Formats: sequence, structure tokens, C-alpha cells
Amino acid sequence: RMRDSTGADINAIVKAYVTARDVFRMNELWQQIEALDYKVSASIQESMMAALMRLVRRASRWFLRNRRRELNIEEEVVRFRDRAAEISGKLSGLLAGEGKQVWQEYYDKLIEGQVPEKLAATVAGANNMFSALSIIEGADQTNRSAEDVAATYYQVGCNLDLEWFLDQLNKVSVMSHWQALARETYRDDLDWQQRTLTASIINTLPDGDIDARMHAWLEKSEPMISRWRKTVSELRESDINDFAVFSVALRELLDLAQASRHASEGGC
Repeated sequence: RMRDSTGADINAIVKAYVTARDVFRMNELWQQIEALDYKVSASIQESMMAALMRLVRRASRWFLRNRRRELNIEEEVVRFRDRAAEISGKLSGLLAGEGKQVWQEYYDKLIEGQVPEKLAATVAGANNMFSALSIIEGADQTNRSAEDVAATYYQVGCNLDLEWFLDQLNKVSVMSHWQALARETYRDDLDWQQRTLTASIINTLPDGDIDARMHAWLEKSEPMISRWRKTVSELRESDINDFAVFSVALRELLDLAQASRHASEGGC
């Protein structure tokens, strides 16, 4: 499936998988889940494993898209692993809006199922940790800490309802091979645009705190943000069953991302 959707050869896919596995310490987490045999329900264990598999699958795809020709497993693990763990450890305080609510609900479910707190917090954030790769990349581009970039990244998602948008994209039934490829492409586009918006906001006001940054950006970009929010409002009121809807909506978000980047670089 990964070969079909990315065009990468098997060697590249295996390298991307190993990189993603080691960046997110999957072997350690998997052993911790298996150690819960007969201590928590099998359904809880299966849910946790599925969450981690989704993370590795999406992260493998990220490395294929962003590092295909020069992927060095050791270098990428060194670059991402510790900072990803740092973001994961602070994730509950960095998330905002619906993303924080989803994390809290899953965390509470795992705790109720007798999963240890640290492991529950890590697994509950697996769906959000894919974005750690783009956050760390953004930190390198803006010379900011990964935590600072993460806070801005998740606030952008909260203000623009991007968590909700991604959830709707994931929920739409895929009826063909081409729709499956389209959905994966839309996910990639959404991540790129959120990363671009984050870097633009930080570059516009690099020394401001998160609230000051967001206020300045929301004020400066008000017309295009209002247009995006109108699009989201219309989507919330409709029954989404057509992939064309996401294509049109992502075009609106792309316009906002490009305008924000242009403004942060000193354009008119």
C-alpha cells in the first residue's frame, strides 16, 4: 500500500519504517503493552497497539515524502528522537481545543482500564505525535525550541479547527483505490499547510509569547481567516460524503498559508 501511494521502492519503505519505529521508541512501548497481559483487557491492548501502528505508518510516509533520496536512519533518529520524546512528555499541556479533548478522553479510558499513567499518556497522544516531525522541522527552520513551535502549531490547529477537519477526512468512507490515495494526499497537504502557518506566525513575531503571536496573526490575516472559518462552518452544517469538498477546502487553507508565509517574509 505504501509503495502504491508514494511510488517508493521497498528498500526506501523499509528504511523509512525503521526510522519511524526508532524515533518513536516503538520497541520499548510495544514491550510495555505486552507486559500488561492479564493485567488489562485484550481490547485495551489492541487499541493501544493500533494507535501506535497508525503513528508508525504515518511517520514512515512522512520520511518517504521528506527524506526519500537522503534518508540516513542513524542521523534522523538522532535528530528527532529526543525532541519527540520531549514533546510527548509535555503533550497534554501543549494541546488545545478538540485535540486536547480527544487526548483527555482516550487517556481517561486507558487509566480506567488500569494502564500505567506514563504509558497511557504516551499512547493517548500517539495520534498527535505524527505532527512532532513537522514541529521539529519547524523548530530547526525558525531557530526556536520544539516546545515553543509545538505550542504555536497546536494553537493554529485549534483556532482553525484543523483537528476537526482532519477527523472528518478520516471518517469519510473510501470507496476506491483513488479515493484512498486522495485521502493520504490530503493528510499530507494539511500537515504541510499547518507547518507553514506555524513557521509564518513565529517569524512574524519571534520574541512574542503564544497569545501575542496568535493575536497579531489573527488580526493581520482576518479576511482570509474569516473566509476559512466560513468554509468550516458550512462543512459542519453539511453531510460530508464527497472527496471534492476536501480538495476545495484545502485550497482555501493553502491560500491562507501562502499569504501568511509571504507576509512573514516581508511581502506586501
